[in-house]
Amino acid sequence: MSRLTDHERKQFAYKSAFLIGLTLAFIIFLLSFGFKLIINGSLFINQLANGSKNSPDGIKTEQALTSILVDPPPSATSSSRLLVTGSTVNFDSVEIYLNTEKITEGPVTGDIFSEEITGLEKGENRIYVIAKSKKSKETKKSPEFTVLLKTDKPKLEVTQPNDNSKSNKQEIKIEGKTDKETYIKVNGQPVVVDSQGAFQTLYKLNDGDNSIEIIAEDIVGNQEKKTLKVTYSKDD
Repeated sequence: MSRLTDHERKQFAYKSAFLIGLTLAFIIFLLSFGFKLIINGSLFINQLANGSKNSPDGIKTEQALTSILVDPPPSATSSSRLLVTGSTVNFDSVEIYLNTEKITEGPVTGDIFSEEITGLEKGENRIYVIAKSKKSKETKKSPEFTVLLKTDKPKLEVTQPNDNSKSNKQEIKIEGKTDKETYIKVNGQPVVVDSQGAFQTLYKLNDGDNSIEIIAEDIVGNQEKKTLKVTYSKDD
């Protein structure tokens, strides 16, 4: 091996060792300082994005996360009373409004609130909640909910059979009309009601007198009942 070749190999080894040392030094610097710079920069950008603000005395503070969640009330009810429940984050009291009028105010305990309101009116009622914080003076309004108050019994018209009627056919037709969104039962058996409130079904009679109870029940449980007497005799 010539001296020139030996010299070139030594030069290559020196350069390789230098590059490896430089790479290791860069990695050590990145592990010691670079990641901290990246993390600190990310935190600074996050604070700006989250709306950091200056307090009146010039001290920089971060805006607290707040929220209000109201448990959906029933869409319809037969009672003028209603329990309003839900949860909040960083609020200490709630105001409950019924048809734009403030009905009551109550505390938030453990991020949970529960207040009963009265005074629902027949028909549609609009309900919403405003959460409040004494410390920050911040408020937040919930979405509005619509609750229908129904207190009247549903309509129930039976067009056939007539009460105290007689039949020589064992199977008769029962038909009539009620309100929309109302359920019909004949002696406990459900009957289909169409979109206009009309209903009909076939009913098998027993020999002699038959008592037929027809019940109309709306979506909140209000009921109207009629009981018919039909006498069956195949000899009639």
